Parts: sequence; structure tokens; C-alpha cells
Amino acid sequence: MRPAFPELPPAAIALALRIWGRLHGLVSLEVYGHMRNQTVSPDKLFHEELDQLVRTLGISPQG
Repeated sequence: MRPAFPELPPAAIALALRIWGRLHGLVSLEVYGHMRNQTVSPDKLFHEELDQLVRTLGISPQG
């Protein structure tokens, strides 16, 4: 990432990797069927995770 975006501060790169990891992890669990045994409503879990992610960015989630 550094060669493509040398002006980005390390904190921005770390944040991008954390966001990607959280979303990629949930999507991978869903795609490979691992969420079925954990919850009856994976959509609610995903929505809650997105709300939490938005809050960590200092943005208020909408409806």
C-alpha cells in the first residue's frame, strides 16, 4: 500500500486494514456457510457489525 499511497499516515493504513478484516471476515463466514450454525439471522449480525464499525469511525449510524 505504501508505494501506491506514500502520503497516507500509518494510522490510516491500519484503520483501512481493520475495516477490511472485519468485513472480509464476516462475508467469508457467510459465504462458506459458517454463520448458519451460529445465528438464525446473519443479516442482523452483519447489520450490527456495520453499525459498530460506523460508530468506531465517529459517525452516527442511520436507521
